[in-house]
Amino acid sequence: MNKLTFSIVLFFITLTSLFAQSPAPTGLLCQLMSHPELSVITEKNPEFGWIVNSDKPGDSQKAYQILVASSAELLQNNMGDMWNSGKVKTAQSINVGYAGKALSANKIYYWKVKTYNKKSGENTWSLPQQFNTGEFDRTTKWPGESRWLLIDNGNGQKSWALENRHPVVYHLVKPVRKTIRDNGAQFFDFGRSAFATVEINLTWTPKDTAQKELTLKINIGEKGVGDSIDQKPGGGVIFRTFPMTIKSGTANYTLQIPRFVPKFPHSQPMPPQMPEIIPFRFCEVLSGTEKVTVNDITHKALYILDNEKASGFKSSNSDLNAIYELCKYSTVANTFNGDYANSERERMMYEADCYIQQMGHYAVDREFAIARYSLENLLYHATWPSEWISHSVFMAWADYLYTGNTDVITRYYDDIKAKTMTALQSEKSLISTQTGKQTKEFLKSIHYNGATLRDIVDWPNASYMSTVAGGESDGYDFRDYNTVVNAFYYQSMVYMAKMSDAIGKKNDARLFSAKVDSVKSAFNKNFFNSETGIYVDGIGSKHSSLHANMYPLCFGLVPTENQKSVINFIKSKRMACGVYSSNYLLEAMFDYNQTDYAMSLLTDDSDRSWLNMIRVGATMTTEAWDNKYKLNNGWSHAWSASPAHIIPRKIMGIEPAEPGFGKINIRPRPGNLTEAKAKVSTIRGDIDVGFKQEIGKSFELNITIPANTTANVYMPTSSKKYTLIIDGKKSNGQYANEYTLVKNASSGSHKLSISYE
Repeated sequence: MNKLTFSIVLFFITLTSLFAQSPAPTGLLCQLMSHPELSVITEKNPEFGWIVNSDKPGDSQKAYQILVASSAELLQNNMGDMWNSGKVKTAQSINVGYAGKALSANKIYYWKVKTYNKKSGENTWSLPQQFNTGEFDRTTKWPGESRWLLIDNGNGQKSWALENRHPVVYHLVKPVRKTIRDNGAQFFDFGRSAFATVEINLTWTPKDTAQKELTLKINIGEKGVGDSIDQKPGGGVIFRTFPMTIKSGTANYTLQIPRFVPKFPHSQPMPPQMPEIIPFRFCEVLSGTEKVTVNDITHKALYILDNEKASGFKSSNSDLNAIYELCKYSTVANTFNGDYANSERERMMYEADCYIQQMGHYAVDREFAIARYSLENLLYHATWPSEWISHSVFMAWADYLYTGNTDVITRYYDDIKAKTMTALQSEKSLISTQTGKQTKEFLKSIHYNGATLRDIVDWPNASYMSTVAGGESDGYDFRDYNTVVNAFYYQSMVYMAKMSDAIGKKNDARLFSAKVDSVKSAFNKNFFNSETGIYVDGIGSKHSSLHANMYPLCFGLVPTENQKSVINFIKSKRMACGVYSSNYLLEAMFDYNQTDYAMSLLTDDSDRSWLNMIRVGATMTTEAWDNKYKLNNGWSHAWSASPAHIIPRKIMGIEPAEPGFGKINIRPRPGNLTEAKAKVSTIRGDIDVGFKQEIGKSFELNITIPANTTANVYMPTSSKKYTLIIDGKKSNGQYANEYTLVKNASSGSHKLSISYE
């Protein structure tokens, strides 16, 4: 063999070897952050994660190797001077703790990983990821406190970054429509509202050459009317006028919006180094009789660095598609300060609001650090509604369920435990905020600085309503012991038992499990009316509201024999609740096989609907269903964006079967949709689900699940007599409750079809 032939053979052997290797790991996470190079980490021993990739179906990781280096050059040469893990035999690909040399504070490091897979063998190295350390042991005002810091980004340039939080960035948006009106006013539509400012490049040639300055009027607003801004939009919808002083000639200008002045206990102003922002979609430039030309104008929208391609949904119902897009955008657009502080009026976080936005965020992007920071913040800055305190427990459980990470539970265990509010429990095995148990010690334990907690049920209440009496709580009859509050108490016990078990606190797990049983028994004994077959609002009440029934159903408190009467009552009420409670109403209806009814609520076109939000012109979800339902209703609030997670979780059926998505449940609830497809990006990788159905005849499901996972797939089955085909082969499944279960589907792409006889 001559040298040329040998070289060619060697080239093809090398090429074949390279292509034989499975794809490199992607989706690197450091301390649950996808862009740690734009943030600062204060954890001495950060945790790493990645997506295992393979071109072979059913593949999984059997080992990994991590390198951490103090320079990009060292890492490029496969030298981990800080840590070379060696080949670690495990399937673990998330929450892998750093175990190298001590990291230094205020320094830049780099890491990468490769995997060894059971079927595809040794992998290639991932692309490197940079992470920045900050101060490890500084004194903080409260655990989890996060600051803005000016950091070196590695190439000699400085930039502002947040500690332990996903970065927020300016998204530069050009107008989708421009109009110059007869009076010379220039009107611009940026397509969607955002918390933003505006940058303008202007040319002004004064009529009087001696005039050196001109003050323009800049109008901004959320609601348009034709080719102008609605100057009296009502409620809390934004319209503002600001001056802008310009000079003759051509120059760039940034709108100077007055600084937000906090008016609430935990309102969060923008840091002084960043321009002030306000939510708006439209802008008008008014120059009077002077001719001013707008050469260029940019909507500088501030929110997190997001990946729009991380998720998606399309179906045969165009209204449902529009609702999903509205809610998906609303979830990320309300993150302008790197957390879940919503609303221009308040800019503060509330536990219930944040939980709903957390669930939406998990559904639309593979990001976890903002939810975690929001949880940590709220643990130490509790708000006044008693049910909101329970939502801190809900947030902690969701953090664990979607990341598989127990750090929050371990670090804040006593604080989370206090948020169950067992200190308010009486001999009835129920809790009450009205029986003298709200001691100073109790309020301190939950980090609430106000006088007392108050039951809320739903919001807004009567004092905030515009034309509808009684508020959004369906005439709820508040008593000392309230049904809704105790439904939340029960669910908190359920989550606390599971979280205690997850971190090895077995005694606590047993105690909480016992409380679950005793609370459930007391709940049904005291709140269920056997004569009517439904729940009353509280002990001593004869009134039964939607809320007193949908929450027990949603949380699994209703015995099987009573479910039919409770469901029928709930369905008789339609959407007799606010945007907040609609989250739980939809969950309850989907979970208890009322799919058609839940779909009708989702796509309702009355003034109590998401379609109404779109119809009135909002491009972010609104604080209440309509201005008439809240005097100061705002048009920038993500707590009403629950369809962002309801649609992928309940219609497409994509949910974790175990914490961290090592196992997945795929349980579609198609209703009357003839087809739909969705993508959800989890901590383990992308899950794709698509279906087509001929109602009553057949159902076809196409799924793609990530490597290193398996899935339980539930095929909707309208008849006990059916034929199931999986990847071209006739198969058997386990039939139960109108579904056929296919257990432990392997990673990769699968086509399942079922036809009914």
